[in-house]
Amino acid sequence: MNESIILTDDELQLLTGRKNKSLQIKWLKENNFYFHVNLLGKPIILRASLNQKVIIENKQQEPDFGALNGKEP
Repeated sequence: MNESIILTDDELQLLTGRKNKSLQIKWLKENNFYFHVNLLGKPIILRASLNQKVIIENKQQEPDFGALNGKEP
């Protein structure tokens, strides 16, 4: 099964927790997601940009490996 290059309506609703497109847009802006709005006023998120955001945020939250050895920062 091939995944679409954009998030589905269900995936967008799951991500934002909102059904209403204006509330989805508000949530996306507040959480610094890169998206487009189509002519119907619906937010469109490329799957690749979502994946990139997750990767970038994970890199910014590097663990404190010293804590694993009982060392204080």
